[in-house]
Amino acid sequence: MDFESVIGLEIHVQIKSKSKMFCSCPSPADDAPANTAICPICTGQPGALPALNGYAVFSAIKAALALKCEIRKESVFARKNYFYPDLPKAYQISQYDKPLAENGKVELPSGKFIRVKRAHLEEDAAKSLHALGSQELDHTLVDFNRCGMPLLEIVSEPDIRTSQEAYEYLTELKKILRWADVSECDMEKGHLRCDVNISIRPMGDKNLGKKVEIKNLNSFKAAKDAIESEIKRQKELFLKGEEIAQDTRLWNEKLQQTISMRSKEMAHDYRYFPEPDLPPLILKDEEIEKAKKEIGELPVEKAKRYISEFSLTQKEAAALSENKHINSYFENILSLNKNKEVLRQAVNLIMTQLFAKINELKIKENEIIEKSITAQNLLQIAELSVKGEISSAAAKKLFEICWDNSLSPAKAVEIHGLKQSGDIGEIEEWVKEAVSANPEAFTDFKNGNEKASGPIVGFVMKKSKGKANPKIVGEILKKIR
Repeated sequence: MDFESVIGLEIHVQIKSKSKMFCSCPSPADDAPANTAICPICTGQPGALPALNGYAVFSAIKAALALKCEIRKESVFARKNYFYPDLPKAYQISQYDKPLAENGKVELPSGKFIRVKRAHLEEDAAKSLHALGSQELDHTLVDFNRCGMPLLEIVSEPDIRTSQEAYEYLTELKKILRWADVSECDMEKGHLRCDVNISIRPMGDKNLGKKVEIKNLNSFKAAKDAIESEIKRQKELFLKGEEIAQDTRLWNEKLQQTISMRSKEMAHDYRYFPEPDLPPLILKDEEIEKAKKEIGELPVEKAKRYISEFSLTQKEAAALSENKHINSYFENILSLNKNKEVLRQAVNLIMTQLFAKINELKIKENEIIEKSITAQNLLQIAELSVKGEISSAAAKKLFEICWDNSLSPAKAVEIHGLKQSGDIGEIEEWVKEAVSANPEAFTDFKNGNEKASGPIVGFVMKKSKGKANPKIVGEILKKIR
């Protein structure tokens, strides 16, 4: 029997903000000592009243617009009630029936759209520690530094059908949120956390099966592996005729399987009701328009434009639109020269030389423009290549010479003798020597074997120390065969 998996993701994104969601406590540093960034509000002391973080709201608007959501101009905060050590008030301030945004979508590289059901604001819980490093504890410690940090929860519709689609959705979501400057989305630091809701059903059946939630997913790979494992587990239970319990499960990386944690809560279990200490959140048109301007053209839109206007490949377009710093670099090149042949050479240099150098020197994203070869110099190298003034090997050498921008490419070509020879008479002499040195290869070439020209061209390039123009070498060979 063939099965179809039905998957929805709930993503909690920590909004990049200088302070917490409902108090003025500063956002704690990653290495801050436990319980040092706290106050009576975020620790739930009696009589302490929340005050909304306007910057977090604006960031959430940007995220919602980037996800193509409909913005609700009047949303309401609600109390989500449950008892757990990491929740000092015994409730979390969230949003329920009137969230900030609804009805969005995320486009996957395949062209498929995953609908976004809702995006709403809430505060984070504290961090429970069951171990200190490798030392297991016989009790639980709670660090309230994280408690009250601003979160945006993004809930997808159950449109995802495979683990690969889930992985792609997470990748695109991260790209969008980083582009909008909403969050760093660093999963290792807890900036982005993912819960998976999954069920299976016989292929063609429109009814939804019992939903299982998987928590404790600390990477995109873990999410992908957990989905595959859970699909397999549910299929086995279904085929045995056993019931699939609606529960919450944890992903065990070591065992590579999900483990039951508790029965899954429903909305009524949390007894939501409007937050009495906060008025409705009313947004002005000016705020929404300002957010739209800050976002600008999104990565997926830029990638499509690069493919259609400049004939870039999907891989190239995605790489050049993935983050704002690389994209600013490329847009700078576009502003200087839109010639397709020159752009092709420039893109090749970016994809090979520039990215390799950035990785080699471990340059941070926000330092790319400051610490790399300038866009103008990289473009000049591309222009020299297209004009035939330098070879591809010389272009790579020139890139290294001009990396620190102390020399212009034109000056570096002159100083280092990198100019490619276009002297036909000189090249003809080199070709004659090459033919004499490789008679068998030339015979094969004359008989129609194009690949046989390789040793001849190689000889010419060695003899000329890389200065002979390969295009002219090829033209001379075709004339004399």
